[in-house]
Order: sequence, then C-alpha cells, then structure tokens
Amino acid sequence: MCVGGVSGAGKTTMLRTHVECNARDLQITGSSVVKAVIAPATVQELDEWPLARRQEVREQSILELQRILQSCEGHLLVDGHFTLRNRCTGVLESIFTQEDKDFFHALVLIHPDPEAVLAQRLSDDRQRDLESVEQIAEHIAYERREGLRLASEMNVPFLEIAESCAEARLRALEQFLHSLTEPEVA
Repeated sequence: MCVGGVSGAGKTTMLRTHVECNARDLQITGSSVVKAVIAPATVQELDEWPLARRQEVREQSILELQRILQSCEGHLLVDGHFTLRNRCTGVLESIFTQEDKDFFHALVLIHPDPEAVLAQRLSDDRQRDLESVEQIAEHIAYERREGLRLASEMNVPFLEIAESCAEARLRALEQFLHSLTEPEVA
C-alpha cells in the first residue's frame, strides 16, 4: 500500500509506530528507494533530468519494492507521495507511474492541516525549501485530488485520514488494514 501525503504530514511517524506494534508489517520510505537507485546523484539532480529518465528511475524503484515485498510477511507500507513539487520548476507533478499503479493494491492519504505541516517542517533539521502555508494548502489539495483520481482509476481501496491525533490516525490505519485482510462473506 502507498501512504501518500505532503512532506511533514506525519506519514513516516505513523507508519513506524504501526510497525512497532505489528512486526509482520514493513514500513519503507519511498524516497529512500529512489535515492538508492540514483546514487550518487541527488534528488535535486533527479528533478533536472528529462521526464523519460525520471520515469525510468521510478520504474526501477518499483522493481526494488517488488524485491522487498518478497520478504515481507505482512503488509508492505510505503510512505511516499502521489505528487511532488518539482524542485527546479516549482510545478506540482503527478509522479505515479504505470508500474506504481500495477504494484499498489490500496492507497492511503494523510490529509493534514497546512499550519501543522509548516510547524513540522520548521522543526525538522533536514534542509527543505520552505513553502508558505498557501503553497502547502495548494499541495495538500492537489495530492488529495490525485489520490482520489488514482484510486478510482486503479480500482483500489482508498482511505483518507484527516485526524490530527496520532492515536486516531493509527486506529484508522489499523481498521483499514484489517478490512483489507478480512475474508469476504459470500
């Protein structure tokens, strides 16, 4: 499953907490897979590459996720994005490839408050280009539209988590995962 949301939405924190209590599940950060594929190049350089080359990197990343999935006993939870703001152009772009669409069987979207995202980003010591609250809100809305569109196109379950409380987010995720693994009643 792909768990999307803008940077600073709380995806990684939520998923790491989940796997601490559910050892069969595995959390992986999608960008770490991309970084391993393009090393020693940087993500900044990736944004400058032609679209076809960026697409190829994303396809190679899915091949790596397929390899990781082979050793996962439970759910493979990939925290990532449905969209990203291109660091060179500033334009919001859909980043899901056909391989992503074929690989993921469910989508989750963390729908945070823009002010909370800005506060999280300001407290994060990693270097990021700071966006205004308005730009963050624009990206959240774009990520949501794209998540809904993808789920419909892919015909997969979609969960939107708008709760800001960590416990409520975890409960919603766990209920969703449980619903995906319950046998259907005929």
